[in-house]
Amino acid sequence: MTAENFVIAAERTLDRLVARLGEAAPEVDTDIMDGVLTLQFPDGSEMVINRQEAVKQIWLAWSGGPARFDHRGGMIWVDPRSGNTLEQHMAGILAVHLGHPVDLPGD
Repeated sequence: MTAENFVIAAERTLDRLVARLGEAAPEVDTDIMDGVLTLQFPDGSEMVINRQEAVKQIWLAWSGGPARFDHRGGMIWVDPRSGNTLEQHMAGILAVHLGHPVDLPGD
């Protein structure tokens, strides 16, 4: 994957996440700027998701620890350690912070 194709795929993924979060978890505030998506939960905690161009990964950080996701084609990003997709990982974190399940379907 070229650097340009990575940026395009990562940006599309982040934009899609913003749209899905608006539907599935409207109580979460989102802000996206320069390849960094910040989520703020009602309890004041945050999750940050950003693209890492040097290693062609999407990284996720939150109080429970970091996760890194490799591109698997289309808009599919998978954590090589757990095998979970970005959406699956995020849904678990959202459920912890919001107290209810959140469905973030992946592609």
